Amino acid sequence: MKRLNKSKGYTVIELLIAVFITGVLAAAGFKFYIGMHNQALAQEEISDMQQNSRNTLDEIAKNLRKAGYKLDTTHVPFRVNGDSLYIFFSETQAVDTVLYYLASYPDSQSSVWLGQLERAEMPKILMRKVNGNYPEIFSELVKDITFTVLGSSTVEVLIEVQTSKADEDFASNRGFRTYTALESVNIRNLAF
Repeated sequence: MKRLNKSKGYTVIELLIAVFITGVLAAAGFKFYIGMHNQALAQEEISDMQQNSRNTLDEIAKNLRKAGYKLDTTHVPFRVNGDSLYIFFSETQAVDTVLYYLASYPDSQSSVWLGQLERAEMPKILMRKVNGNYPEIFSELVKDITFTVLGSSTVEVLIEVQTSKADEDFASNRGFRTYTALESVNIRNLAF
């Protein structure tokens, strides 16, 4: 009688090789997933930062275009004082005033960055005060804002914002990404 040599199942060596190959592939896949996840989080921070700067510039430009509206010619339409901008117009009162200025974060909130940034490098809050109301937070994570008068009816607004979290893959600026946006605003209500 002829005997057939049929092997059923796998040997221990074959199983160990299969487990090793599966482990290597799983580790590579997991590393790829972690990298893509971190990249997605960084892109979300960048997108939020850019949107923050665009929204801030749009709102400042909208109010700056109203400067001088329904005011007599003896009243100044706007005033720049360092990193502060006063805008004067008449819409709801005899003289409406909008003030934009930078303020520091309270110590309770600035502790988030204390281990990563020097106090001078920490972002600030852009505040807005309308008429006699209490100041309100207008924009956060602002590194700097500059108001430059270019002519009798043009003001240039430059804002630099930063991300709220450090990106471990970004080497400069201690991992915090920054974005600078610029807009020149032509004031419509000034007599030329």
